[in-house]
Amino acid sequence: MSGAEGPTKASCPYSRNQGIPRTVVLVSGGVDSTVLLYQLAERARAGKLLVYPLFIDYAQRATELEYEAVYWHCRRVQLQPRRLDLSRVGEAFGRARATGPHIPLPHRNLVALSLALSYVGVVGAKSVALGVIRDDVGGYPSASLPFLDAFGELAQILGTDFETPFVHSDKASVIAEGHRLGVDFGQTYSCMLGRRIHCGHCTQCLRRDSAFRQISFGRRVTS
Repeated sequence: MSGAEGPTKASCPYSRNQGIPRTVVLVSGGVDSTVLLYQLAERARAGKLLVYPLFIDYAQRATELEYEAVYWHCRRVQLQPRRLDLSRVGEAFGRARATGPHIPLPHRNLVALSLALSYVGVVGAKSVALGVIRDDVGGYPSASLPFLDAFGELAQILGTDFETPFVHSDKASVIAEGHRLGVDFGQTYSCMLGRRIHCGHCTQCLRRDSAFRQISFGRRVTS
């Protein structure tokens, strides 16, 4: 994966079109957000949507590897990501945490989605898209169904739609959709430890490997 930062100005090759709906999509370089990026890019190529990928740097261990993946895939689908730097916030929170696991930004979906909602106003979008999947909703509070429903209601108050198209799909189903869209999963990044090569033992790696095994074993995929 390329380590290039890329231009900082958010742009879109379809931005000269007028009257086309716009959406902000949160991207992390992982499987789920990348497949969502490709889905939205497919609609953009058909002239039905303008897409603004947004990456949040909150001092997570794998920041640079995640962004490499984001930038690689955005270039492939001819979109320009915007990178927001919250690393000082994450580092400050990390120093304040006395004990416990490495969680630089607790309730990160709350922060990321709030920033995406503000970014909607910057680019004139009407929706925010998040690649949360069924496997995530029981994992932590800011990915739970009550949280997602509540955020959707908040977004509506501000005149914005909140889209979670994979929330009832498992990771294997999302991977199958990625194969249809031509996603190169070798250029995605999921490891929680931030190593160049996936460790294969963290929660994210185990879920990723399990889903790919289900696909390779010919499991019938449903959404």
